[in-house]
Amino acid sequence: MKNRFKHIIIATLCIIFTQEVTAQQFPLIKKHAYTTDSVFTSPKRPWLAAGEAIGVNLFIWAADRYVAKADFAYINGSTIKQNFKTGPIWDTDMFSTNLFAHPYHGSLYFNAARSNGLNFWQSAPYTLGGSLMWEFFMENEPPSTNDIISTSFGGIALGEATYRLSDLFIDERTSGAERVGREILTGLVSPMRGINRLITGKSWKRGRSKGRAFKNVPVSFIVSAGSRYMSSQESPKNGSLGLNLLFRLDYGNPFNDTYYSPYEWFQMRGSFEFLSSQPLINQFNAIGVLWGKEVYAEKNRNIMFGIFQHFDYYDSETTRKSSAERVPYRISEAVAGGAGLIYYHRATPEHKVDVFGELFLNGVGLGASVSDYYKVGNRDYNMGSGYSVKMYSGVTYNKRWSFLLSSENYHIYTWKGYDPDLDLDTVDPNHFNVQGDHSNARLTLLTSKFVYYSEKKWNIALTSRYYQRHTHYRYYDRVVSSNFDVMLSCGMDI
Repeated sequence: MKNRFKHIIIATLCIIFTQEVTAQQFPLIKKHAYTTDSVFTSPKRPWLAAGEAIGVNLFIWAADRYVAKADFAYINGSTIKQNFKTGPIWDTDMFSTNLFAHPYHGSLYFNAARSNGLNFWQSAPYTLGGSLMWEFFMENEPPSTNDIISTSFGGIALGEATYRLSDLFIDERTSGAERVGREILTGLVSPMRGINRLITGKSWKRGRSKGRAFKNVPVSFIVSAGSRYMSSQESPKNGSLGLNLLFRLDYGNPFNDTYYSPYEWFQMRGSFEFLSSQPLINQFNAIGVLWGKEVYAEKNRNIMFGIFQHFDYYDSETTRKSSAERVPYRISEAVAGGAGLIYYHRATPEHKVDVFGELFLNGVGLGASVSDYYKVGNRDYNMGSGYSVKMYSGVTYNKRWSFLLSSENYHIYTWKGYDPDLDLDTVDPNHFNVQGDHSNARLTLLTSKFVYYSEKKWNIALTSRYYQRHTHYRYYDRVVSSNFDVMLSCGMDI
């Protein structure tokens, strides 16, 4: 339905960003050497931040209205009045639009505040304010309940992560081509921060310090590329082969502080696929600590307990050779958080084995799962809430060989459904206020991975993943789907 020009802009920025930040596995965090530097505290400019959040919406609306000439962008006083009269509904936009693009849009609001001197908690309301403005004023369609939620909370998760990552590129002592390159990278990772550096003149002013907002932290990221074969368990020969680009990033050290400030430690993972029938962005995960404390430390063993925010996104399409009409899996938790434990056993000269384990228990405020029956507008998935349980573990021998094993379990409940006798082809997508089918969906993702790390910072990995989906419908037959993929990839520690 909403073929928005803004999503082209957002997707482009996301792709550029994710090609710049990449990494591998927790126990292999490498403490890259950063020169000691004082922390720069920016003056708080809350009104400028608000003006920039409004400016983001006006710019995107103008592009939609005058360049893309999108139907929804033709607004006036009557459309605004009608939006307030109708109130929020559950919309029928695409999975990638609602569960990925909107959270990134929210990160722009968040960074408008963050880069104007506001702290994490002070910046959070700007994502809600920017989202409410867009939904009620900038479209001639009813405001969206799910957009307000995913933009606000998902925007916080992606916003703080991108803000901290952009900080790594800033060095105001440099000049010339290096300085230009650093400022461009800062703007690509956090566009609003790049704009504010231009406004304040920091983009070209030289200083005696780096001018960063955070202390030096250990950062590890690895980018990998290789082939990925995906198929169903029922017909393994009718799969899809594609070129896959992977990344993982680890920011901070979970065991170097007594108490944590938000996102002082976080992880990000992503997967992008080319030359196949699968979506370009088929996986994106982020876990960031909101509060944490080291609860155990003895010799070479540490345990950290914390409260974490989660953002997870998995997308797939049917393979070209498959005759199945059902999408193998789609699952998301755009708004999720809960408790977690991180354990790490460091190797010693006598025992050359690193061991790590992570356990996370989350409540999901807004999630989604593919539907086998609900097809309205661009929607083929159900939204709802639920919980997730994640476990990650691994052992590494002599810093060269690793075996990694993980389990992710997502359970999404959809409670606002529709009359099963209703003909979905006759409904108006813009005024159909349901989350999808009355259902509950469970996706289990099991991953095993073997990795060899060389002394020259490259690695080779063999990864196998198994996806099993159980969806129970109130008015329809239960659907069980099992799929797998196998990846052979080579990576480099950047």
